[in-house]
Amino acid sequence: MLGIGIDTGGTCTDAVIFDSKSRKVLSWAKTLTTKNDLKIGILEALKGLDNELLYKAEYIALSTTLATNACVEDKGGRAKLVFMGLDPRAVTMMKGTYGLPDISDIYFLDCKIDLAERKETPPDWDKFREDVRRDFREYDSVALVQINPQYNGGAYEIDAEKIIKEETGALCVRGYDLFQEINVQKRGATALLNARLMPLVVDFFDSIETSMKEMGLDLNIYVMKSDGTVMGKDYALRRPVETLLCGPAASVRGAMELTGSGDGFVIDMGGTTSDVALIRDGRPVASEGVRVGQWRTMVKGVDIDTFALGGDTGVLLKDNDIELDSRRVIPISILAHDHPEVMNGLEEIIRKFYSFPLKDGLFLVLVKKPEDMSGYSQKEQQIIRLLEGGPLSYLQLGDRMGISHHFLNVRRLEDEGIIMRSGVTPTDAMHLKGDYTEYSTEAAELGVRYLTMQTRMGRDRIVRKIYDMVIFRLYKNLLHLELRYEMGRDYQEEDKATVEKLAANIMKHYREGEGQDYVAFRTVSKYMLTGVGAPTGIFIGDTAALLETKSRVSEFSKVANAIGAAAGDIITEYTAVIQMSKKGDYYLTGGDVMGVYGSYDRALEDAKELARSKAEERARMQTPEGDLKTEFDVREDFFRLPAGDKVLVKTEVTASVQIII
Repeated sequence: MLGIGIDTGGTCTDAVIFDSKSRKVLSWAKTLTTKNDLKIGILEALKGLDNELLYKAEYIALSTTLATNACVEDKGGRAKLVFMGLDPRAVTMMKGTYGLPDISDIYFLDCKIDLAERKETPPDWDKFREDVRRDFREYDSVALVQINPQYNGGAYEIDAEKIIKEETGALCVRGYDLFQEINVQKRGATALLNARLMPLVVDFFDSIETSMKEMGLDLNIYVMKSDGTVMGKDYALRRPVETLLCGPAASVRGAMELTGSGDGFVIDMGGTTSDVALIRDGRPVASEGVRVGQWRTMVKGVDIDTFALGGDTGVLLKDNDIELDSRRVIPISILAHDHPEVMNGLEEIIRKFYSFPLKDGLFLVLVKKPEDMSGYSQKEQQIIRLLEGGPLSYLQLGDRMGISHHFLNVRRLEDEGIIMRSGVTPTDAMHLKGDYTEYSTEAAELGVRYLTMQTRMGRDRIVRKIYDMVIFRLYKNLLHLELRYEMGRDYQEEDKATVEKLAANIMKHYREGEGQDYVAFRTVSKYMLTGVGAPTGIFIGDTAALLETKSRVSEFSKVANAIGAAAGDIITEYTAVIQMSKKGDYYLTGGDVMGVYGSYDRALEDAKELARSKAEERARMQTPEGDLKTEFDVREDFFRLPAGDKVLVKTEVTASVQIII
């Protein structure tokens, strides 16, 4: 079966045609991401694939940054959170922990459920209906979260959804339907975020289907989840929160597909950041709950360590030397390729270098014009208007504004994503080394010449130092990560500083080819490094040498994310929980009603059946096709009394169902 995989990253959009039977990549394409309208870049990537194979494909799988960007940028539809049975004071006490809004923006529906006494006081549904009719019409979606939903299978959430749909027709998210964990506030944050994302993902799928229709494609659509599996479009429309970290998850899945990865680190270096995940015992190490921006969620995902390092990381001047920034800038080679007129500006900078000691970049580029300019100063508005005509160097912009370029204040415009800097980056150094020559090598040459004039370092030394700075940042972050996994926790900042000094010493002697004079320090990792992403293969060999381990990079590593999306399996999970009551019997939760048992073995048997049936039900929401393969994971937690008897704390029974097509 042939499938199409697409990944929309921060810099590039990648597409592949993947044969799921032979596990081979048959065609691939890469284009720049069009952030203002993702479908433009997706269409370009699709058009770059083998046309004959394209129309033989039976499905398309996507990895998108849509949900992640919405969280970071605080965007989304208008959503309302309804807590049922939760005291507002509990939310106030935990303010800021989960990303919940102020209590004035939350609707609290009074009701009570006493698990110990097995008693409940239902909500006043007539009053709730009146409030919905009066106050809820402005919302696109509503998140409904009930305290102790395991008692009645989230019945209050179901009843509230019915009322809202009758009165307003708004989309609803039931917290207990999303996740069965008990933490009501964390479940509330997850449900609210899911509700905010729903209108965005509806628009996203509409644009994808419109694009496919333009090309005459009629395919099943799947989306990568944060845990490295995929879900069908209809399922994703209800659970967009599951895609929060699907980009890094796709890179890990792609790396495993390409290299048959055993245990080791998967390193995905993109344009802006590097993502690192650990494969242990043949599976990615999972996180307890995905955190993005202010949101702390119940979404299960691959444990990803992300740091600022990519092909587009800016190179800054500092004290007659150079250093790596933490921000992404547009590589001067790419800017000149897309805007050839900037070559004149570059040559002007070279001619006037003596009066142009600028440390933050070479050019400024308008990314998006604000719809409302009233919140910006007159000078900021003037900068935006001038950049509408195309990129300008700091020197050109200062001349047109009648001020010295030293007095240009563009920090706020840059922070808000209105403009971006362009300057020398590792991508430009790659052009001069011949490792990557897709764009303007001439512009990269001029950009580096400017750095040589400011630092008095030779061209080759500048290029080598940029490479070494990338290698060292990758090396030290991997070292920090290995130590965190080794200790099972984060360590103190002063200890990190000591480790970095040691790493710098090892790097110095490695590059100079000399041994230490007195004590020979070494860092030896037991984990192999697997590289994905376009720039990774250039730097991973030296990084592995510093860690005294091996590395590997596939020929298709630069499109690994798209491969990961296309190769993802459809797997659904459901967890049933057994706990002991104060009366000494056992209650089973996760179903429509709470089950009570006198026998633990009988409760365990029914928990497996409940988890299996619910997981299979969710699997069939993805597709009616294929056979189902079910596996169980039983985790028992007993407390041993001094006399030797065991008391049950909790048993979690998880059924995992994979669809075999």
